[in-house]
Amino acid sequence: MQPFTALPPLIAVHAMDSHPSPSITHAGLQHAVLLRAMPVLRHDLSSPLSVMRMGTTLLKRHLQRADMNPADAVARVEQLEQQLTELSAHIRRLRQWDPQVRERQPLQAIALEAAALARPMLMVQGIEVPPVQEDAAQWQGGSHQAPHTLLYAVLAAIYHLAEADGSNSSSGGAPAPARIVVEPLGTTGIQVSAHGDRDMPDTLQVTPQALEGLALDAAAVAQLARSAQFDADVSERTVRLAPLTAGR
Repeated sequence: MQPFTALPPLIAVHAMDSHPSPSITHAGLQHAVLLRAMPVLRHDLSSPLSVMRMGTTLLKRHLQRADMNPADAVARVEQLEQQLTELSAHIRRLRQWDPQVRERQPLQAIALEAAALARPMLMVQGIEVPPVQEDAAQWQGGSHQAPHTLLYAVLAAIYHLAEADGSNSSSGGAPAPARIVVEPLGTTGIQVSAHGDRDMPDTLQVTPQALEGLALDAAAVAQLARSAQFDADVSERTVRLAPLTAGR
């Protein structure tokens, strides 16, 4: 697949105004987001499985030797139950990636999930993703909800800002940021913004070329937002996601 052509910086791009290349399908854009998040999803699933496997092996050995008292055996089983609960929670999270599932979630939950999924990979690149402020008044206690597929657009916005080509900063391109913040936009939207300049060798930055050439540019963010009935206002260092208004 061919990446989108990068749009000039500081030009706002709206979901209804953008015209992505026909060679990039909507499913292709979702795949581009999932490709970046997959290492974290894989780790979330494999980590409790590894702990459970080790725990059951040890428990089996003790039971075979009959050298474990009942109280210790119960404690080991309770640990396995905790890992099973954690694994079940991660499996339920996978529903958020299914575009066929028609669910709505609080904006706050979508923002928290996006930041949590993006943080590990960006941390390796020297980009900080601070925890989302859960008690921000704009969240209104989770009263405002959005289609769960908005997660794709929020993650695309994060990756779009993180993958800025710092080598072009002298000619007007956005430098790679040091920090990306996810926060409420009023009471009905989400804002993703880049701050500072990343102080790390470019060799550690993940580029679209390293991800099957699937770039997430402004038009891609806009298309993913529109599928969730949201408008994407994309500038050089900020992406504002707000519900589509009547007539757009």
